Amino acid sequence: MFEEEEVEKILKAGKIVRAVREAAPKLVFEGARAIDICNGVESEVRRLGGEPAFPCNVSIDEVGAHYTSPPGDRTVIPPMSLVKVDIGAHIDGFLADSAVTVSVGSEHEEMIGVAEGALARGIQAVKINGPIAEVGAVVEKYVRSMGFRPIRNLTGHQIAPYTVHAGVSIPNVSEGPGAFGGRFQPWSIYALEPFVTLPDARGVIQEGRLGNILHLAKLKKPKDAGQRALFEHIYGSYRTLPFARRWLDGKPGAELAGAMLAGRALYEYPTLVEASHKPIAQAEHTLLTTDREVLIIT
Repeated sequence: MFEEEEVEKILKAGKIVRAVREAAPKLVFEGARAIDICNGVESEVRRLGGEPAFPCNVSIDEVGAHYTSPPGDRTVIPPMSLVKVDIGAHIDGFLADSAVTVSVGSEHEEMIGVAEGALARGIQAVKINGPIAEVGAVVEKYVRSMGFRPIRNLTGHQIAPYTVHAGVSIPNVSEGPGAFGGRFQPWSIYALEPFVTLPDARGVIQEGRLGNILHLAKLKKPKDAGQRALFEHIYGSYRTLPFARRWLDGKPGAELAGAMLAGRALYEYPTLVEASHKPIAQAEHTLLTTDREVLIIT
C-alpha cells in the first residue's frame, strides 16, 4: 500500500502526463522535426513540475516503440503517416505513462479509434483481484471485430517506483508469449496499451535499429574514473529509469557512453518494428488501483 504522500505524487505525475498528452498532437505535423517533438514534450513535463520518466518516444508507422531523437536528429514526420507519441512523467520516481497516436493524413487513421476503443474496453475489464488475462481477451475480441489485428507480443505493464516495466505484463491478445496468469492487485499501478495493425500484417514486432534510449544495466560503479563520473551523473539524475543519448550532451564523461555500452554497464533499447512493416496505432493510459476502485490517472 502506498503512503498518502506517495499517492499524491502518483496522481500529480498522472495529471502532468494527461496535460502533455492533450497538447502533444499540436507538435505533430508533416515536416515537423522529431527532435522538436521530443524536446517540446519533455520541456512541458518539466514546466509542469515533473521529470520525464523516459525519453519522449516518436514512433512512425511500422515502428511501434522505443525511438527517440539522438543529438542532431534530422528525422522529420512524413506525409500520410501514423505517429505514436509516448509520454512519461515522474515525481521522485512515482510515475505515469501514456501514449497517443496522431494521423498525418494517413489512410489508416481508423486504426487510432480502434486502439482507443480497445483501450477503453481493456480498462473496463480491470477489476481489483480480477484476472489479468481477461484484458487480453477483451482487447483482441474488439480489435478483430473491427477488422484489424492486435500486436501479439507488445503488452501493457505494471509500474513501480523508478521502474517503468515492473515485471507484470498485461496482454493484448487472449493467448500470448509467456504466462499471463495472476490478478490485478490493490494499491498498484498498471499501464494498459493496445497496439493495433492491419488485418494482413503479421501482428508481431521484431527488434530494429537502436533507438537512442539507454538505461543503467549495472549498478556497480565502474573502476575507470571517467566512466565513474558518467555513472554518477546518470544514477544521480535518472536512477534506473531510461534516458536519452541527447540528455548526456555536455555532461562529465559523456564521450565514454560507448565504452559503457560495450562493457554492458549501459543497455540501449532497440526500436520495435512490425515484422511485415505495416503501420501501427497505439493508445495507452496508466491506472492506479486502490482497495475499492480503479482510477485512470492519465
